[in-house]
Amino acid sequence: MRAKGTAAQLPRAPSLRSGTGAVIGTLSDSGGALPHYSILAVTPGDSPNGAHNAATADSLGGFVLDGLAPGRYRLFVRAFAHKADSSDVNVAAGEVDTVALRPIYFQCVR
Repeated sequence: MRAKGTAAQLPRAPSLRSGTGAVIGTLSDSGGALPHYSILAVTPGDSPNGAHNAATADSLGGFVLDGLAPGRYRLFVRAFAHKADSSDVNVAAGEVDTVALRPIYFQCVR
């Protein structure tokens, strides 16, 4: 489903636990926010079938991944009728990073 006009908004930054970091972000396409899709955070070398950190975009397309151990993560999203999108982020203890995921809507061409 293609978004229709609501601009994506960043959620409030979470309170961080000692030794952890967080990522807040937005999920949208050219039409606006893409709510209710999952964002997966994977570290290099993770097993594809293992447990991963994940978040779901809220009604305004915002998401929070908190309590993350410091390190490099790749964020993945697959939204219906959109090309998959990913973004790399470095998480540092005591810091909140921001990211904007913008999967491209598939358009049928005749």
